[in-house]
Amino acid sequence: MKELKGQIKEFFKEFTLEKVVVRLVISWLFVNVLMAVKFGSGFVSAKYAAGINFPMFICFVVLIFVSLSILGKFKVFTWIETYSPMLLITIYGYITVKYSSNINYVIGIAVFLAVSIYYAVSKSTKFFDIKRKTTVIIIYAVSALLFILYVGSIAVLRYTLYRNPNYDFGIWTQMFYYMKKCFKPLTTCERQNIGLISHFKVHFSPIYYVYLPIYFVFPYPVTLNLLQVFTIISGLVPVMLLCRKKNLSKAATALFGIMFVIFPAIACGTFYDLHENCFLLPLILWLFYFLEKDNWKGTIIFTILTLMVKEDAAVYCACIGIYAILGLKRTNKGIIVTAMSIAYFIVVTTLMKQFGLGIMDSRFNNYIVDTAKGGLIDVIKNFISNPAYVIEQSFSKDKMEFILLMFLPVGFLSFMSKKAAAIVLFIPVLLENLASNYQYQHSIFFQYVFGSAAIIFYLAIVNYSELSEKTRRFLGSFAICMGIVLAPMCALTKTYYFDVYKYDRERCNELDEVMATIPQEASVTASTFFVPHLANRDYIYEYPYNGDSDYIILDMRFSEYKEDELDKIEKNGYKEVSKKDKLYIIYKKSN
Repeated sequence: MKELKGQIKEFFKEFTLEKVVVRLVISWLFVNVLMAVKFGSGFVSAKYAAGINFPMFICFVVLIFVSLSILGKFKVFTWIETYSPMLLITIYGYITVKYSSNINYVIGIAVFLAVSIYYAVSKSTKFFDIKRKTTVIIIYAVSALLFILYVGSIAVLRYTLYRNPNYDFGIWTQMFYYMKKCFKPLTTCERQNIGLISHFKVHFSPIYYVYLPIYFVFPYPVTLNLLQVFTIISGLVPVMLLCRKKNLSKAATALFGIMFVIFPAIACGTFYDLHENCFLLPLILWLFYFLEKDNWKGTIIFTILTLMVKEDAAVYCACIGIYAILGLKRTNKGIIVTAMSIAYFIVVTTLMKQFGLGIMDSRFNNYIVDTAKGGLIDVIKNFISNPAYVIEQSFSKDKMEFILLMFLPVGFLSFMSKKAAAIVLFIPVLLENLASNYQYQHSIFFQYVFGSAAIIFYLAIVNYSELSEKTRRFLGSFAICMGIVLAPMCALTKTYYFDVYKYDRERCNELDEVMATIPQEASVTASTFFVPHLANRDYIYEYPYNGDSDYIILDMRFSEYKEDELDKIEKNGYKEVSKKDKLYIIYKKSN
């Protein structure tokens, strides 16, 4: 009895108030995770609790609590008590966030997650360590492979399932057809009322020629989307080099590699098919790297390459140049980068105005009083003389959601700079994503996020290197956990393509056979999702089109065409030659 009493006394000696609270929280979280797995979306309703056997729920909590208390004397369970709250909240957030993608719910999860991580940081001296460089390389390689497999699969499936629209994938498909044929970036489906034009009249993007040698060998539309995937993930290389340049530990370097791959905007921005903006992510990171290294050759090369992406890439380069002067003290290099950017922007925009269709200042119509007469000058005047209006326009509710989705997955590290000059780097984020009311520019699911993502990541790495060890562990862990929590409402939203492929594969195979019957030399007007599959020809137009073509091909999967519309096609001299309900109709021009 004395021995038993001694064991009981020793057992209860371990029971501090803190341990009791922590173990109860762990038990409660664990059972809630199980319930979330079982009931799924039901948690968004007040009826959720009514469907749970509450006495059984409490029994499970007590059982787990007792188990933790009995096993608590073992050293391994000290680790469990320290990290379990953080891990369980992350898992719970991951399971539930897809059923409540409301940003307010995400903020709530982030708050509880921050508390749990703070507790873990306060109880530990370090989270994990990596001894070998090869381990870091393996982590980067595996992360890159997983990204390529998942995002690349979505890219292939979008094409296979006829889900790429003409705007913008059909445009690139025909443009590369012409680039392979005559080395010119020509299209008929971009501004089809004008006719055959150079894409450079719309956007000046000579960087596309980097892809041309590969397209010569693999001249397929899907090649273009896969090239974008590889371009994006190549950003891991400068990320690793920047981490090394800032003398980050191997564990921290690995952390930023994982953070990069699960960063929502990087995967999500890739889903809407090929865009020249994809080059901004790796090129800007490389430019930062060579400025950090104080390397003239690399700085000049990557400034030129970045400017070649698009006319507005000069905004990124100019701001990076100013930052190099003020923040990095690379005065000469900063002056050259800034001067090159300003000169390039002036020359290219002038030429586009004279020989092309001008720059798309219509994206900033919210700053222009008279859209018929106004332009970039009005925008500049508003930014200088009316900052209150700029702030009001830039921080609306939907844009605040965008800001959170961009900065939560890096643990807000980008804001932790000790250099006031870092503010300059947020100018492109403001101009490219927040100031405009063009909805796609402040959505993580479109290409406009890539340049901003590069800046956000660079600042996160630099700022991380300047923080205390505990702050590093807190923000780094928070970033990784939030990246995981956000995955179901961001990157994983496209997993439905795998299900679509299962039940729609045969219909798409049939469409492939039908598309192959259209003569290569024929001109075609087609529904938007058919254009990319027919764009390897001289003349392709998106339906509806006012001019004539040899064939009209309509997609019946998502649209119902009225009888009078189809009658009008026949009255214009076309004859129906093939049809399948709920799939397609093909008309041919009568001789």
